[in-house]
Amino acid sequence: MKINLKKIIIFLFVINILSINQVSAINNPYKQSGPYGTNCTWYAWKMAYEKAGVTLPGWGNAKQWYSDAKNAGYSVGTTPKANSIIVWGGWTSYGHVGYVEKVSGNTLYVWDSTGPCIDKTDQAYIDCMAHSVSEDTDRLCKEKAPKGACEYTISPDRYGITGYIYLNSVPKRSSLGTKKQNSPETVIEKKSNNANIKDIKLSNGKIEFNKDILEYTIDVKNKINKITVNAILEDSKAKIEGNGEYNLKAGINEIKLTVQAEDGTLKNYKIKIIRDIKEKLPRKKLKTNYTNLIIIITIDIIIILITIITLIVIHKNHKKNKKSME
Repeated sequence: MKINLKKIIIFLFVINILSINQVSAINNPYKQSGPYGTNCTWYAWKMAYEKAGVTLPGWGNAKQWYSDAKNAGYSVGTTPKANSIIVWGGWTSYGHVGYVEKVSGNTLYVWDSTGPCIDKTDQAYIDCMAHSVSEDTDRLCKEKAPKGACEYTISPDRYGITGYIYLNSVPKRSSLGTKKQNSPETVIEKKSNNANIKDIKLSNGKIEFNKDILEYTIDVKNKINKITVNAILEDSKAKIEGNGEYNLKAGINEIKLTVQAEDGTLKNYKIKIIRDIKEKLPRKKLKTNYTNLIIIITIDIIIILITIITLIVIHKNHKKNKKSME
């Protein structure tokens, strides 16, 4: 049988191209290890693929990810959201990135190459630590514990957050994208994680509201014994607990507003209302007290005068009696 060498070469070439494309769709473009240990870019790319099913392009250093993502058509911003890449521009000279799994109030839950951290809510870990008797047994509990996202506070910002790359929807086409990224099937439509309040209206008093400020304090007069709170949400799909009318005691009253986004993300706002303790007396009562005070002072003066006059009379009589005896 005559073998067509040309056809075989073409066939092998096509197979090779297909295999390269297939691998590139799941191949991490970053090196796993670097001068600081596990590369944050490698780890964040890996978690975005595993957690969100998104194949990110090969961008530069971590510090460049935010601007590179923006230029590539990705949605970016400074509002923390679940299912996003956080970019720290001030962590090191190269920057730092991680995958944000959840946002709750002022806390970010981040899968980070410096961790991952321990899932402290795991019951087996809780039981292990409860029966631990030394630092060595503590260490064994931590080694066996399932890994989880690390907790970081949004404010104060210790590492210089540049912003977030949102992965709920990614560009259908990107100049640096892979085959998986360009495919319409990989555009993930997820539930909204918007747990922001748009504004807070009070029946008495006023709040200068900012969705990124979670605690507020206002003063009201003593005569205000009730207040109605009406918080308006940014996302109509979110739910809120805490709206309604509240009775106010004299002193400090705390009202908590809890917002739950469509995807379950929670955000808590607190309002501290200070009702004035001092109560002004009615004018009539003040006038009566003033009159009583004048009467008391007048009586005291009369008693003092009578006493003085009596002493003078006694003294004169005593002097007169003394002269007569002489």
